[in-house]
Amino acid sequence: MSETIRLRGIPASPGIAIAKARVVDRRRIRIPKQRISQAEARGEVDRFMRAVDEARTQLEAARAAIGDRGPAQGDHSLILQAHLLMLEDEMMIDGAAAVIARDLVNAEWALSRKMDEIKGILAGLGDAYFKERSEDVDFVGNRVLRNLLGEAEDLLKIDIEDACILVVAQLCPGEVAQMADRRVEGFAIGTGTRTSHVSIMLQALGIPSVVGISLMADRVESGDVVIVDGIEGQVIIRPDEGTVRDYEERRLGFALAEQDLLAGRDEPAVTEDGVAIALYANIELPAEAALCPDYGAEGIGLYRTEFLYLDRALPPDENEQQRTYRAVIETLAPRPVIFRTFDLGADKLPGERESSEANPALGLRAIRLGLKNRTMFKAQLRAMLRAAHGRELRVMFPMVSGLGELRQVNALLEESRLEVGSAGPAAIRVGCMIELPSAVLVAHALAREVDFFSIGTNDLIQYSLGIDRANDQVAYLYTPLHPAILRSIRMVVEAGEIAGIPVSMCGGMAAEPLLIPLLIGLGLRSLSMTPMWIPAVKRSVRAANAGSCLGLARQALAMGTSVEIEDLVHRHAEQA
Repeated sequence: MSETIRLRGIPASPGIAIAKARVVDRRRIRIPKQRISQAEARGEVDRFMRAVDEARTQLEAARAAIGDRGPAQGDHSLILQAHLLMLEDEMMIDGAAAVIARDLVNAEWALSRKMDEIKGILAGLGDAYFKERSEDVDFVGNRVLRNLLGEAEDLLKIDIEDACILVVAQLCPGEVAQMADRRVEGFAIGTGTRTSHVSIMLQALGIPSVVGISLMADRVESGDVVIVDGIEGQVIIRPDEGTVRDYEERRLGFALAEQDLLAGRDEPAVTEDGVAIALYANIELPAEAALCPDYGAEGIGLYRTEFLYLDRALPPDENEQQRTYRAVIETLAPRPVIFRTFDLGADKLPGERESSEANPALGLRAIRLGLKNRTMFKAQLRAMLRAAHGRELRVMFPMVSGLGELRQVNALLEESRLEVGSAGPAAIRVGCMIELPSAVLVAHALAREVDFFSIGTNDLIQYSLGIDRANDQVAYLYTPLHPAILRSIRMVVEAGEIAGIPVSMCGGMAAEPLLIPLLIGLGLRSLSMTPMWIPAVKRSVRAANAGSCLGLARQALAMGTSVEIEDLVHRHAEQA
């Protein structure tokens, strides 16, 4: 038997799958560069547009293929709709056509250059969400490139007779849905991140998966037995009999634990000594709203509205937004929904070709962008107000740095309320995201002018510690247990307590079961996370004692390093 190989990746969807590999060969596309004459340019542009049209037909077919497969898969056709909109994008499609005509180069070369340009802009945003959209650019662009080169492939044509692990360098959400009912037990994918669209779909479908596995293609062949460990983020190629037995036991244990967790989804999230913790869901797609109650979410604590603005030539109009927001509200009713206004950078506005900002992450984004583009910002606010007609609207503003900004956006919200008049909500609750150190330091002032706080730990950690969490060189410094972060959280909670407003946490820290006792001890009584993590967090809440948690937090706040705090948290978990 060949040597066992263990590869480390990113756990995208929890669970364990054991089956023979089915390898899909998707080698890196080789892009030829050819010079053309002025007389050939028009024909080359026409060839390019035919490839775009062919890609559009392929994506439409993929969307139709998943349209009737139930709410989870069918609603995720919205992701495919986003890919279709990218085929209308001025920057990528019109831009590539312009490069052909201007530089007199072949279509493949022109498109690859525009793809690199767009991905460079996304990488420079400093926000992991937008960096991950590079995956979508790659998928759509590569589909057009393969059409140009005559290398288009269709996963639906792959013959799968037996249960398998699909091993592939890259996959798109539509292809995931197409393969989901074709005896694919698990996925091992070379590209991707934990929060990419593909990972979101894999989680929704409940298929064990690992993404972001480097150097995989040359180490596995179709027919090899493969274990996908979507819990630890491992792919084991050609395991020995003992390893297979071990993982079969783990698979059974995981299935039983998952059933046990989901069985308690409707139990109250209350500590042993009677302290209630509200658990909400974070979503970015309307389709995900229907899944939230299945995991025991009490509502949506963060609905990211950026999805509507991405990869399109023009911003969504007010009516389109109103319909989208209304659908989410009605799906969750009577559970509450908190809408976050768009957290976009200037260089991701529909129709914008490039940015002159050296560092967009610290530039014109979120409410700063809204205050400069008030017509677009107010259109979103009016859409939210109209969507909540007759109900309570909960809206929160991201990246607030101080009281002056908060007052400006509150004034725009009031103007918008007056403009919609009787078509508006029965009541409005306004929230402020705390994700900048300056907001922490003036939290007492901010708390007097809003109805709730939501701590966004991902950005708070990044900005407080001066760390780009997507930069491998400094990623080891990115820790939620840094003393400055814990003290910042406590300062915000205290400000909320004094003002009498609730304080929630909607960052990744809220989804870590091990950290739940510490968060309870710091005074948090509301947490929001990716829906699939709610059952595990609820279990952690129900096992905790709020009195003991308070003691844990006091000890942690007195410590000077993250290493000491991490050791304390682990000792507390072992004792509990």
